[in-house]
Amino acid sequence: MSATTGSFVWHELHTNDRTKALKFYAALMAWETKDVQMGPGEPYGLCFVNGKDHAGITKSMAPAHVPPHWLPYVAVDDVDVSVAKVQELGGRLLMPAMDIPDVGRFAPVTDPQGAAFALYKDSKVRAAEAGVPALGAFCWEELMTSDPEGAAKFYAGVFGYTVESVDMGPMGTYRILKTGDKQRAGIMMLPGQARQHAHWLAYLHVADVDQATRNAKELGAKVLVNPMDIPKIGRFSVLEDPTGAAIALFKGA
Repeated sequence: MSATTGSFVWHELHTNDRTKALKFYAALMAWETKDVQMGPGEPYGLCFVNGKDHAGITKSMAPAHVPPHWLPYVAVDDVDVSVAKVQELGGRLLMPAMDIPDVGRFAPVTDPQGAAFALYKDSKVRAAEAGVPALGAFCWEELMTSDPEGAAKFYAGVFGYTVESVDMGPMGTYRILKTGDKQRAGIMMLPGQARQHAHWLAYLHVADVDQATRNAKELGAKVLVNPMDIPKIGRFSVLEDPTGAAIALFKGA
């Protein structure tokens, strides 16, 4: 079966220090890693959770002003058709769609507010989606943006999501993107004092947020948001890894 349109199927860290990043995530998340040569230049770092390839770490080819970042890959039925839809709805194509032999086809794009993600179609059959993500696995996606309402309309238009709005009190409205009953991602307003532009923030599943945050700090990460509870949902923290990429840790209630 093909991955369900709108499901987040891969994460890729684009960083200026691939070796440092690999060591950090291997130590923090107990990921196994393996270098794979993908042509000239530095190899591609594959990361494994429970023996299954789960993420990639690669040398960033982005312009100098673009900081290290995790790029989420979102499943579609047809990459080229989806690129046209992204552009029709105000998004931008960063690189022409291309094939990865024996893997799939992808195209990196941005939404109208500038948050980057990739459209992806597997060339092979994928296993059914897991219920509860394993420890060490990506478990949630959150878009921080200057226009949550506009972004929600864009992603609904591209992926066919429905949007559920939740009142978060002082934090404003939290918009949840859904495929049927399956929650895919959340959308939040960028904090007023934030200097960063719109971006996707990925969450990793850990057994203990406080301990994992302490471990991350000892391994060279910077704590951006100290561990805190989301009532009836869980506990989380936000870090900047030693190479400068933002990542969140999460444990369900």
